[in-house]
Amino acid sequence: MKIRTILITLAFALFGALSAVSAQEVVVVNGAKYAVHDVVKGETLYSLAKRYGVTVDDIISANAVLTDGLKAGQRIKIPIQTLEDNNPKVLLHKVVRGETLYSLAKQHNLTIEELRLANPHIKKGLKAGQNIAIPLKEGNAEQSAPQPAPQPTLQPTLQPAPAVQANVTVSQTEQPQSEVVAEQTVVEPVSFRTLKQGDRAEVALLLPLGSKEQPSHNYLDFYRGFLIGLDSVRMSGHSVNLSLYNTAHDYNRVMEIISSGALDRADLVVGPVYEDELIPVATALREKGTPIVSPLANLTQTTSNNVFQMSPSPASKLEKVRELFDGSKRVVIISTDSVDKEFDAEIRSMLRDTSYVVEHKYIYEHPSVIEKREKEREKMREAGLEVEDTPSPSDMSPLLRGEEPTVIVITADNEIEVDRILAAIASANIALTARSQRVVPFVVFGNNRWNRYRNIDRAILFTNKVTMLSTYHARRSEPIIRAFDKRFVEEFGALPSLYAYRGYDAAVVFVKSLYGTMETGLEGVHSKPLLTPYIFEVDEKSGLRINNQWIKVNYNSNFTITTE
Repeated sequence: MKIRTILITLAFALFGALSAVSAQEVVVVNGAKYAVHDVVKGETLYSLAKRYGVTVDDIISANAVLTDGLKAGQRIKIPIQTLEDNNPKVLLHKVVRGETLYSLAKQHNLTIEELRLANPHIKKGLKAGQNIAIPLKEGNAEQSAPQPAPQPTLQPTLQPAPAVQANVTVSQTEQPQSEVVAEQTVVEPVSFRTLKQGDRAEVALLLPLGSKEQPSHNYLDFYRGFLIGLDSVRMSGHSVNLSLYNTAHDYNRVMEIISSGALDRADLVVGPVYEDELIPVATALREKGTPIVSPLANLTQTTSNNVFQMSPSPASKLEKVRELFDGSKRVVIISTDSVDKEFDAEIRSMLRDTSYVVEHKYIYEHPSVIEKREKEREKMREAGLEVEDTPSPSDMSPLLRGEEPTVIVITADNEIEVDRILAAIASANIALTARSQRVVPFVVFGNNRWNRYRNIDRAILFTNKVTMLSTYHARRSEPIIRAFDKRFVEEFGALPSLYAYRGYDAAVVFVKSLYGTMETGLEGVHSKPLLTPYIFEVDEKSGLRINNQWIKVNYNSNFTITTE
């Protein structure tokens, strides 16, 4: 049956109209000044930030359409407003431990945006000891310094990533990330309410769907997958009323939704997908016992017992690959001039029990260069001269000789270099084997960001026995995925992306749980709607209910993929 039979309330306009403005025109939006810029081919966020004298984060914060990356033909806003343009009277405030933008804005009767505009240096969040400017409005000039609030739970911050292609794994770095504005709270137990058979579930879905001119295709896919998931719930005999809210990646719009009371009657809220927008929703609904689902982000400052995080925490990564880095294997780290610092830090944090680590700096040399050097060395040998037989830095053969089981880690963050190193490893393996020389048993521990690379020959992942971790996995050869794809194409006329799969999972796991298992907070409950499993555990520090299921994806030499 078609999914349109589900009762859906469009609580906000799905796509809002944008005013057309000419290039370089200055516009004022909610009191803030922006230069309107038409993106041309070759421009990057970095080049635009440098040109206009702002930061990349400034531009991203002002343009929800950039969640899918900068594209030629886009019309974006460049913030140009200064504090003097807005309000020259300020109160100098020294940040104390535990204070946040949200708590300060609330105490001083300001908006988050007003604080941001007054303090360009706090785009990355507040730090204790910082001096910031508090804009003074009429009636709040004689304010005393705010009292410190409880310190938030801090975890590693991840970077935003471009759109994900279907039929590959989603890494945690591909989850949405924005500046976090946390309201400090004491984590207290939550008693979740459950529904009886026959009750209609009220579900609120908050997504940054963009506008008619610039829709967010990823989140539109999530919404479509969610609808198919709801239809599956309905087929189980349950009735669902879905209220859809387009947050447009706008903090103020989220606050308007909360203030309207529209979420008060919800039995389940899925989203917002960005943490700074999710925190006030979770805070407002905590006492009501409403479960809040963060479907994509790794939450770093949320402290709430009523929030479920579908993406596993980086803190639980090590357990999944402990046997690779427990000291029983030699670890070879291959680096280049351009290193993925986050991945490199992750690897080195896992090497505490490993004493045998080999570092190799890869430098590409064309085969003709290597051949020429070898001919010169041969002439020197014939002349009786001493020759230094140092191998080429692009030759992986020395790293593959020996007996000890080996884990190879490539920390390069450049697609071309990663492809060259993988090819060099495969070539060395073939050459040594052809000469009947012993090749160490090895695997390559891959960076899940490689799934975003479009030009790597996927066959080489199998040749090198690559294994990597993922927060999500969907393989189109599996019957359950084929069935979902068929349904999605019938409904929407296009193949789904991984966002659609995650949307389906979110609907099936959480809406069904409202009729029983939600009462336990899903602790220890195993769910697997498609191919990704979910088991939630309560984090003692933050109170979050976090899925602990990382997926280990193995590319086998017989050209099969297995998951653990």
